[in-house]
Amino acid sequence: MKKKYTHLVKPFLVQNPPAGLYPEPRMWMEGKDLEGFNAHFSYGFIKEPCTCHPQEGALLHPYDECLVFAGTKHTDIFYLGAEIAVELGEEREEHVITEPSVVIIPKGLPHGPVTIRKVDRPIVHYSVGLAPDYKAEALPKDSLPPKSAGTRYKHLIKKLGILEDLFITDQDGKRVQKKMGPGNADQIAWLFGKDLEGLEVNFSWGFYTQCGKWHRDGEAHTHPEEEILVFAGLDPDNLKYLGSEIEIALGYEYERHVFNTPTVVICPQGFPHNPVVTRWVDAPYSFIVCCLSGEHDSPWVEVPEE
Repeated sequence: MKKKYTHLVKPFLVQNPPAGLYPEPRMWMEGKDLEGFNAHFSYGFIKEPCTCHPQEGALLHPYDECLVFAGTKHTDIFYLGAEIAVELGEEREEHVITEPSVVIIPKGLPHGPVTIRKVDRPIVHYSVGLAPDYKAEALPKDSLPPKSAGTRYKHLIKKLGILEDLFITDQDGKRVQKKMGPGNADQIAWLFGKDLEGLEVNFSWGFYTQCGKWHRDGEAHTHPEEEILVFAGLDPDNLKYLGSEIEIALGYEYERHVFNTPTVVICPQGFPHNPVVTRWVDAPYSFIVCCLSGEHDSPWVEVPEE
């Protein structure tokens, strides 16, 4: 039977990114690929030293952007396993990253290239551009001044860390997640507008290894703003491998959708979604929420009975 919300469940589109941006294909999806979502998103792995974003010269965008660098060691969300140098501003002020971090790129700020100097273990690099289409002005390498040192843009580098508000200490003194079912994250980081220099976006990064329902305190919820849910694998050699099977319910109809490859689920403004259930897991995987608001309001809703 044909389902009403199939168009909101999109397998990863793995393709070559815009010319000169990255040295190899990655998951790259813009608003036109995401049912008009007002942002574009990419996800990929870096396995060896290289230069990217861009490969030469620098860029500036007519929108805000976040560049996220995270590790693939699913037992330690604080481990990156790489050394990354990022150039920011007209001064080409260089900053070195050795921990999981997000680099905030305000609209119009020259930035790049990103130089991955050292890789002890493959890392994940994903990006969020706050416009439906990728646009960039390229600044040729020979037009740029020499690199510099300084701290003017230091505030644009933010570390990823576990969101403490999601955890409590139980009666046995064990640190456990609150209001979460067994299928939810083993470890999760979440950054909001207040953490991102006031940007109208919030997003997460988490590792998942267990089966079961994700939430305990309700069934479907909504958000005042549009959101995408990104289910991604951690195999650096195969962007199309998820390693698990996920079920999600969409709409007031609780329409069930099941997938076992990397997938983006699009949740329009005010659209009911959930529960999410992990049906089986062969390998650890990652999950990213990307919501176009500085906050994350998630009221639970009663799904009307037929």
